[in-house]
Amino acid sequence: MSARYYAGKWNEHEIVLVNDEAEQLLIDGKMAAKNKAGIHLSIELTGEIPMEDGLFVFIHWEGGNCACIVGKPLEASYDKETKTFFTEYEGHKLEANNKKLKGKLIVDGAETDKEDGMFNTYTILGSKPDENGKRFMAVLSDGGLKLNCRFFAQAENVRMYPCQKQGGELIPIYRNDIDEGFAVGFMLGASID
Repeated sequence: MSARYYAGKWNEHEIVLVNDEAEQLLIDGKMAAKNKAGIHLSIELTGEIPMEDGLFVFIHWEGGNCACIVGKPLEASYDKETKTFFTEYEGHKLEANNKKLKGKLIVDGAETDKEDGMFNTYTILGSKPDENGKRFMAVLSDGGLKLNCRFFAQAENVRMYPCQKQGGELIPIYRNDIDEGFAVGFMLGASID
């Protein structure tokens, strides 16, 4: 059984996934998105971060793994002939495809990332970070009978920790020597009702 809570922090904003009958994405303690009640094998939730100039949190949870991206979502188009998703952002052309069941992200005509193994039900691909640590990212997910793609600009990964609730605070369930100091320092302020 997977954790009921996953928590992370980005620029002092607390991000929490409540994995319950109806999953919820909380940003700074307020509900930003909610799923319909039911049994879900995977979920995707997106919510806008308050006062951050159009930046959104994107969460993908599946099988006990929780991935989180903060970035600007971009509208994607699909070319049936080339089987490629594409978009543009500030003069940059982004493309993503899943040819031969291996996802690829192409930025300005150059391949920047590709899936190493077989296609999973979802994969996150990213460009190299710019001088500010931001990158372009593409999330490829299997929507049943068709592939879906979401693009993000000015994107960053956010580490999400499986947590348990103790006295109104979320405490990481797993700790190791590398993450312990970070997790303890960052979780002390995270609380949930």
